[in-house]
Amino acid sequence: MTLPFMEIFKEWASDYDNAVFGQNPEYYDVFVNYDFMLREAAKKAEGKVLEFGPGTGNLTNLLLAKGLDVIPVEPSDEMRAIGENKTGVEFVKGDFLNFNVDQVDTIITSYAFHHLTDEEKLIALKKYKSILTENGKIIILDTIFNSKEEKQQMINHYELLGYKSLVEDLNREYYPLKETMEDIARISGYDYTSQQMNRFAHLQVLTHKKFLKPLDLVGNTPLVELTNFELNKGVRLFAKLESYNIGGSVKDRLAFNLIQSAIDHGEIRDEVVEATAGNTGIGLALACLQHDLQLTVFVPEKFSVEKQQLMKALGANIIHTPTEKGMTYAREQAEQYAKDNNAYYTNQFENLSNPLSYDQLAQEIQADVGKVDMIVAGAGSGGTFEGLARHFKEAHKVIVEPEGSILSCGEVGNHRIEGIGVEQWPVFLSKSNIDVVESISDEDGFQMVTELAKNEGLLVGSSSAAALCAALKQAQHVTDKNIVVIFPDAAERYISSNIFNIN
Repeated sequence: MTLPFMEIFKEWASDYDNAVFGQNPEYYDVFVNYDFMLREAAKKAEGKVLEFGPGTGNLTNLLLAKGLDVIPVEPSDEMRAIGENKTGVEFVKGDFLNFNVDQVDTIITSYAFHHLTDEEKLIALKKYKSILTENGKIIILDTIFNSKEEKQQMINHYELLGYKSLVEDLNREYYPLKETMEDIARISGYDYTSQQMNRFAHLQVLTHKKFLKPLDLVGNTPLVELTNFELNKGVRLFAKLESYNIGGSVKDRLAFNLIQSAIDHGEIRDEVVEATAGNTGIGLALACLQHDLQLTVFVPEKFSVEKQQLMKALGANIIHTPTEKGMTYAREQAEQYAKDNNAYYTNQFENLSNPLSYDQLAQEIQADVGKVDMIVAGAGSGGTFEGLARHFKEAHKVIVEPEGSILSCGEVGNHRIEGIGVEQWPVFLSKSNIDVVESISDEDGFQMVTELAKNEGLLVGSSSAAALCAALKQAQHVTDKNIVVIFPDAAERYISSNIFNIN
């Protein structure tokens, strides 16, 4: 490490813990969810661990608590003394480029890799290949920036606040761009992933080999053409099969995005709360599993038994509300519970991140179909439709609801079609984006469930069937058009509600 940085370490050593634990206002945004970030980093470590720049030993203690064999390597005498006293283990004197360690399974560092220039980062990563086991990993929790513009905007923002020390850090230290880290990792022979943890920090993982994990299976669902329904000349009808997401529905996209967005903004603590009929709850349960978070969901009691069982299987705590009081009451109860228990309320029905969750869905459709003339999607929270409508601005946009929903100015009423239907207008649903509202009866929706099974071999839920009913109605008025309809989930989780009307 260079001499200027060693001098900085002397200044930082005694005040470091005050900064990371929120007592220095200048660095509050940098470390806003510090404990959570360290837990996420430690969770990824395994085997024999080489920790560079352990500083005062906060991450070291988490690694030791997991029972890992940890070798902390610290260049600063001042930091090393504090860290050894806090952890009870001996810190080795050294740094990212100067160390004497044999083969390890994990190399990890938090808030230190930015002390290296880009050239030194490249040298270091190439050097680590010789000591990492075949399936070993490098974990880097540190500040990086998504773009030059983002970095400059943040510098300008904190200059206006008078945060002199933070601005000096941002201008002096070698904080890389995300694309720079991707390039350095690629050149060094690693696969690279990055997860933003707050507005500054990213949790980066570099591996020799990359294998998909179950929770990676969100998105990139198949799109199929339906050819066994009568259509006008030149009309092609495509269905996006969202049941192929890991949790079995389009709401996996929403759930993972809502949790990640909350993490990015430092809003997540230990518990997540939502009101849901099921699919969002399943997706949230999966997303919470990824981050060791507790999920509590408020569910109207007579909704799909299968979905409730799946949520429980994934670790969710279910609190029932009276079915006759509807989803509005469930939402009120969820919000109050979150306030009483200092939990994070995802609030899918009002969270402005909801429509943004479907950007990738729109991109996948665009890549598969090319020219999209009509897009058809149901409305539960309204996020799927709004997200797609923002992308396919030139397409004819059809929103689907069951009878008993209020989008077409009807009265609130009971309906058997699950997963869609609203009791009040969603806050992020723009009326200007809606070309047509199609209200589908339970009878027509459930009949189409059976027809899809017999005609196309597709086992879908009633909201998917309702969307197809709407698409076929609109298809009667056009020729030579590409129509895309969203099928949110599959039939299996509705068998107990006699979705096929089989006696």
